[in-house]
Amino acid sequence: MRFLLTLFCLSLAFCTLEAKELKVLMIGNSFSTSVTKFLPQVVNSVPGHTLQLTSAYIGGCQLERHYNNLLKSEKDPQFHPYEITTFDSAKTPHKQTHRKGSINELLKNNQYDIITLQQGSIKSFLTESYEPYTTELIKYIRKYQKNAEIVIQQTWAYRYDSARFAKWSLTQDQMYEQLNQAYKKAAAAHHLRMIPMGDAVQLYRQLTPQKYQRPQPPLIYPQRDSNAGDPVGKSAWRTNKKTGERYKNYDCHHLNRNGEYMQALLWFAFLYNEPVSKAAYRPVKMEDQEIQLLKKCAQTALDNLSKMR
Repeated sequence: MRFLLTLFCLSLAFCTLEAKELKVLMIGNSFSTSVTKFLPQVVNSVPGHTLQLTSAYIGGCQLERHYNNLLKSEKDPQFHPYEITTFDSAKTPHKQTHRKGSINELLKNNQYDIITLQQGSIKSFLTESYEPYTTELIKYIRKYQKNAEIVIQQTWAYRYDSARFAKWSLTQDQMYEQLNQAYKKAAAAHHLRMIPMGDAVQLYRQLTPQKYQRPQPPLIYPQRDSNAGDPVGKSAWRTNKKTGERYKNYDCHHLNRNGEYMQALLWFAFLYNEPVSKAAYRPVKMEDQEIQLLKKCAQTALDNLSKMR
């Protein structure tokens, strides 16, 4: 009987995906806000689909901190640690509101179709870091959002040249394998579906004919390097405030423009139960071959996950 009840509840949750108008809350960090770069445009490119997307953001925020913030806001309703931004795909510009707030008031004052969670990237590969915080967050969410489906976004392994790998004694592949296991364990324990963004990133690294290599020797200002070969990582020239010397700053952790587009494609297909190919939006100055590879990786990651269920 319990097994049948679980299947019934899951089927109800999946039915929400048939709706063409969705209201989604992301409880996350920069690895969730990156999807807002292109997701409203992607959704808007498919007739009959609309999305109201609310982001509750703190940079680098981990599940433990999200939970502690819930407790603090319960004691002090004026504690507003999050940047709350709402995007509406049906309106232009897509970015509509921006304010400080708390997860508590969002959950109590709104009703969402889908709510997403994820671990902070620096703890993503540590299985023990997910609990008891995932359990407690889900318990609180379901107290106020009885009809919402809670899903978890699988984050990704850093680009190979991240200095953190040496500090952690990990390789890129090891980070991916461990975070993959951690996310899947959390999803299975709580009967959550997972947005397989980490899988999509890793597939891209396997399939792209051009592998990323940091320029050698180092570039000279104002030369620009290419992020081709990996959807993760970007760079910018910075100025040393003391010496005035220009230096190249490398971000090996966040998605670049190609990665942000792939993330938007993946989320669209996941949220609306549609094939990635249905998304008509394409960023300007992005080559056809690159777009097709990004779409292939997003769709393959979803298909592979479906086969494992």
